[in-house]
Amino acid sequence: MAPDYAASALAAGDYARIVAARTTLLVRDAQARHGCSPTVTAALGRLLTGAALLGVNLRGRERLTLQINCDGPVRGLIGEAATGGRVRGFPARPRAELPLNNRGKFDVGGVVGSGFLHVTRIFETGLPYTSAVPLKTGEIGEDIAYYFARSEQVPSVVALGVLANPAGVVAAGGVLAQLMPGADEWVVDALERGANQLGQVTSHLRDGRTPEDMIRHVAGALEPRVTHVQPLSFACSCDRGRVAKAIIGLGFQQLKEMAEADDDTEATCDFCGKRYYFSPAEIGDILDRATRAGER
Repeated sequence: MAPDYAASALAAGDYARIVAARTTLLVRDAQARHGCSPTVTAALGRLLTGAALLGVNLRGRERLTLQINCDGPVRGLIGEAATGGRVRGFPARPRAELPLNNRGKFDVGGVVGSGFLHVTRIFETGLPYTSAVPLKTGEIGEDIAYYFARSEQVPSVVALGVLANPAGVVAAGGVLAQLMPGADEWVVDALERGANQLGQVTSHLRDGRTPEDMIRHVAGALEPRVTHVQPLSFACSCDRGRVAKAIIGLGFQQLKEMAEADDDTEATCDFCGKRYYFSPAEIGDILDRATRAGER
């Protein structure tokens, strides 16, 4: 299986920006970690792909989070991108499921329902900036495009796809095309024609086409030039120390009960599903450190 990666390009004299990505292995990894149903796999895969597309230019400690709070069966989804093409995420209800829609496709809009898309950018300084928009369709690609139009005033086309069968994820990926300020009308027309002719992203990937091929398909008339290629992977930043800090948030009484228990305490990372075990003695040490810190 070819590795996942994203390719970024500028076109039309730098008045258009296109990013295309193959995320098949990344989405397979997420599905396996969380035990997602087919429709939740499609929804989470689209969100993770969207995060990957938006995160290709992150630097240093910058991070980007896409969070969907919704009333559909999945209840919520989070996708996060960090530098180096590291992407992670999880659904609130991995096993939620609906029948195929009337087009024979995964009913992503139905499993998501109504709600809000929150986009949080954490800059090098560590300061976050969050903007939220109502979900337009729940199909995720259209919702991200709506976010750009409403919150950033950047005309965008977002195409995201996950193709799966009973054996698992066959192909996943996406394309993001944006107009830069000052673009002429002919650039707008050419980009719209290319995006409309793209068709299903997963069909291109299933047939062996690359992200660069998809960029040429969308913006060939605008003479795109690839400026950056970024490997992508599902990668989590959790570790034992971070989990221990999170345990402190449980509060004194619960920590005391865990320290006096006979069995180890199990903690699971929501993002990647990794399990961490802490003995009663280790919980006691965490409690002692938290108590001393509170007394200072």
